[in-house]
Amino acid sequence: MRLIFLDESARDRAFYFMGALIADAAAVRSIESGLDGIARLVEAHSCGGFDSTSEFHAVDMFHGKNDWKDVPPGWRAKACVLASKVIARSTATFVFRGIDLDGHRARYGERAYPVHLLTLAQILEAVDGQLCRLDPIEQLGLVLADDHHTADGARRSLRDFKVERAPGYTNRPLTRIADTLYFGPSHESRMLQAADLATFFFNRERTVEERDHRSATTVRTITGHIRHITVSEYVWDPRKTQRPARGRGAGWVREARERPAPR
Repeated sequence: MRLIFLDESARDRAFYFMGALIADAAAVRSIESGLDGIARLVEAHSCGGFDSTSEFHAVDMFHGKNDWKDVPPGWRAKACVLASKVIARSTATFVFRGIDLDGHRARYGERAYPVHLLTLAQILEAVDGQLCRLDPIEQLGLVLADDHHTADGARRSLRDFKVERAPGYTNRPLTRIADTLYFGPSHESRMLQAADLATFFFNRERTVEERDHRSATTVRTITGHIRHITVSEYVWDPRKTQRPARGRGAGWVREARERPAPR
């Protein structure tokens, strides 16, 4: 069985994204130990009271907030880059999905499906397909996500997606996702933190024009590392979709970038 660690990220009211880190046992072990090692390195070399058990929360790391507020900018950037290397060197794979919210509102208005459920449907369909490619035999994947106020709705939706193709959500039933969605606190999970870091920087690269060349270089370096294990990356703008699926607010998801799964 593979574990799928799911995280969300938004850019104001303009974009909504989800990232899924698909991991086997080896990936879980290497990412957990790698992030723990980076945390100990930061604790040993940075000023202030940084604790090695602190969460790798990408927005805090990038902006120097909460547990990372006393860590010098150079060490925060280094920790992000090192974390991206740990993820890229693992046997995990990454899937990224997003929706242009301006396009979604312009095309569907008040008739649109909730964007978080629509993005969830699209990313789970992509993950389901990737699981089929990774494991030709009938192995399953279990989805784990950060605590969220929409957890109950997401669980109900997954149940529907598994029974049959949901018009306006998915093009086929999901056959490789086991049981339900499980939600837990990201501060207790290095794997959810790894998914958060990958999703945050894919978001930032697409939606923010960096004013500082050092920040721009750091973001490019991090996303470059993560793309080594990225098998599917797509952001949907309903205004540009030529073949929408049936249903309100859902579109035909084309693979903008599709790479064979790493061995």
